[in-house]
Amino acid sequence: MKRLLIFVWTMDLHILSSVILFQTNIYISYSITAPLIMNNDKLKQRCDERRVTTAVYVDCSNRNLTSIPPLPKLATSVDLTNNLLRMILFRNPFQGMSDLREINLSDNPLEYVSVNLFTGLFNLSKLIIRNSLLYKQTTLVLDSLLAGLYNLKEFSLTFEIPKNRKFSPVPCSFRYKSQPFENIDAIGFAEILEIDTALLKWQTNETFKKVIYQTKSLHLINGFVCFYGTLTNRQFYYMPFLEMIKIDNIFLTSKLTDNFITTQKHLQHLAIYGPNTPYGYAIDLIYNVSVSISDLYKLKTLLLNGISNDLRLKFHCSLGLHNLSALNSLQTVSIIGNSLSFNSAEECDNFPKSLQHLDLQDNCFSSYDINYSVLFFNKQIKTLNASNQNRCSFKSLHKEWKQTQFPTQPAVETKNVYDLEWFVLTNSKEPLDFGESNDFYPNLTYMDLSSNFKVNNKIPSFFSSCRPSMIFFNMSKCKLSEIEEYSLSNLSKLETLDLSSNMLGSIGCVLSDRLSNLVSLEVLNIADNQINCFNSVRSMRNLQRLNMSNNQLQSFDASLEYNLNLEYIDLSNNRISKLSEDNMRDLTAIAGQHNVEVILSGNVLLCTCDTLQILEWMIKTKVKLVKRNEYLCSYSNGSISTLKEISHIYSSLNNECSHKSTLIIFISVIIAFFLVMVSGILMYKFRWQIRYWYYKNKIKIPYKPTSYGYEQIFEYDVFISYASEDYEIARSGTLNELETKRGVHACIHERDFQPGESIALNISKGIRNSRRTILFVSDSFLKSEWCMYELNIARMESLHSKRKLILTVMIETIPYASIPFDVLDIINTYTYLKYPANKNDKDINVFWNKCAEFVLES
Repeated sequence: MKRLLIFVWTMDLHILSSVILFQTNIYISYSITAPLIMNNDKLKQRCDERRVTTAVYVDCSNRNLTSIPPLPKLATSVDLTNNLLRMILFRNPFQGMSDLREINLSDNPLEYVSVNLFTGLFNLSKLIIRNSLLYKQTTLVLDSLLAGLYNLKEFSLTFEIPKNRKFSPVPCSFRYKSQPFENIDAIGFAEILEIDTALLKWQTNETFKKVIYQTKSLHLINGFVCFYGTLTNRQFYYMPFLEMIKIDNIFLTSKLTDNFITTQKHLQHLAIYGPNTPYGYAIDLIYNVSVSISDLYKLKTLLLNGISNDLRLKFHCSLGLHNLSALNSLQTVSIIGNSLSFNSAEECDNFPKSLQHLDLQDNCFSSYDINYSVLFFNKQIKTLNASNQNRCSFKSLHKEWKQTQFPTQPAVETKNVYDLEWFVLTNSKEPLDFGESNDFYPNLTYMDLSSNFKVNNKIPSFFSSCRPSMIFFNMSKCKLSEIEEYSLSNLSKLETLDLSSNMLGSIGCVLSDRLSNLVSLEVLNIADNQINCFNSVRSMRNLQRLNMSNNQLQSFDASLEYNLNLEYIDLSNNRISKLSEDNMRDLTAIAGQHNVEVILSGNVLLCTCDTLQILEWMIKTKVKLVKRNEYLCSYSNGSISTLKEISHIYSSLNNECSHKSTLIIFISVIIAFFLVMVSGILMYKFRWQIRYWYYKNKIKIPYKPTSYGYEQIFEYDVFISYASEDYEIARSGTLNELETKRGVHACIHERDFQPGESIALNISKGIRNSRRTILFVSDSFLKSEWCMYELNIARMESLHSKRKLILTVMIETIPYASIPFDVLDIINTYTYLKYPANKNDKDINVFWNKCAEFVLES
């Protein structure tokens, strides 16, 4: 007892000395600034005063005040937030203000306040002291500070830790011995209560006077200075009227007991934010909360956000979530930022049929999980937000849908009708799953699938037929390279489509056809897609905004004749060098009805005689060319400038071009000569194709019917192509080895060509009437014009008939650099043989066997 008295006396002495010192400082400050304090006009400039009928609002916020200035006695509301108030001890700034109803002292470094600070404020109904340092005032007792405030309906007292202080939280019961929560009469009257648990001792003590709280809304912040390791029903026993509970827990909460709010039969909203629970406890917390609320039939909202400590949790819906199907008032569930991932495909049917809104942001669910584990069993859900599904500590495997996984799914394929109206799934680390063709979402109007970098690269053909009511669709940043033919054909109600930052340029010009049924579209964004062709928006007569920036368009070919509602067109950062006459005519017609903006920056426009009309139009048009002065202009001499002085540029070009009319004939001749040159080059380049098709049409090929259709009747087994210098190997070898010994019927030009016909026709006819062609290649072969003719006709026949036709035989070694490209192409494309250089009988026999195998192969 003596030790205790000595300790108390020492603490009182310490506080008294602090007070004396503080009082001295006040007097010193007061004596220096006395003229300022006595000047009420100047003081009034420090705070704003606003009167509304009988109410007087005084705003002293954000003024770096270190003390509270004199306040109007008739004030009803005083805002002192975000100042430098540290102590309020001796002078009571609120004395005599009996009409005062609201005081806000938040965001001040308050460390000490007088116990009589609010004495006499009988009408005070709202007192807010957020982010203070009052935990330093260890002698503070709330029932004394708030004595007599029986009209207090809203009270907030929370703490802030100094930013330069490092600390480790400790359990509240080991550090604070202040007044028990249930014995603070003034708080018991508050209907809205926000309080930091560090100031309160929550353990129930039956010896204290019991107070039944009138609180309806309770916001608990647990752990700024100290924390409670668990919450139980005894801590809420004296709050039977609670309709809303919000718990912010910055530090550890080992778990909540499974009955901690079972007595709150009026509860409608429960929110738990960020307990930062260690791995394993988070699953227990989710389960215990679901058990605790399982009988709260008035509950409408459940939020369990940020409880996983950024560790990925394998979540069993059937085991980790108590059955909530009886909560027929529950409409909204939010499980944001918990790194949850289903361990395997399972039935997640523990939610009531009243559930309308589900928020799964910042987890690690795949679209497969959402489609087949959540939506399939909760078809009544109207909005589902699953954005940012990238809180995954390790990569999971994408699971394929199998009907056997869910025995409850009907065996007969019928329409699975969902009530979903609003759906978001972004930043998923797994491929997108679009569900099945028999899924039907008649009410789905909003769908955001953006930033899914591992999408399957295409929108399936059944996509739109399952979602006919969509108004908004975003699939930007998805590596999308294909839209199947009927993917968007049924989206006649779609108003906004964002497919930007994909790879739709790979589709080519058919992209505009894929979008042709979007007759209600108002906003189209296909920017950054490597698009080089887009030729129609004719069907989109309601189109207002079109963004095709950052593509590879060399011209804008889409007619705007029927798009009279356009207000904004972004064609920036393409390769457009000029506008067409149709472009200018259509834009002029639109500008005649309403304002329209066009962006062409990032393109290098031509400033030549051919584009004078465009420059004139840009000067005179009513179309707003955004940042026109920054447009780049390229002259015929290669120089580039901006269009800042567009009028001067137009005038100079007009004068220059007027003197060039005499060059038109010369230029026409040049162009004609160029066209002749190009025609000659093209004819030379495709000479073999031309010859092949010419002779092909002159040759009649016989066919015979088979069980597979019609099959060509070949006159010869093989056509032999060789130079006369290689007569001994090619012709004699063929006659002796292939025809005599192996029964192959060969076409040899000295023997089988038709007299009186052209050599070219005989060659074409021989190759077309032969099943195979063997080329005996030597240096003489390469120098022979007819041999090369035979080679190219055989190559054309092989390409167009798609038959295995050519076998190349290298008779002698030829330097690689001496072989023409046509021969190299055949050597690199088809298998070739080398004639045995040692002329060994055994090797020669093997060689001719391989030739025969090639010829007779079916």
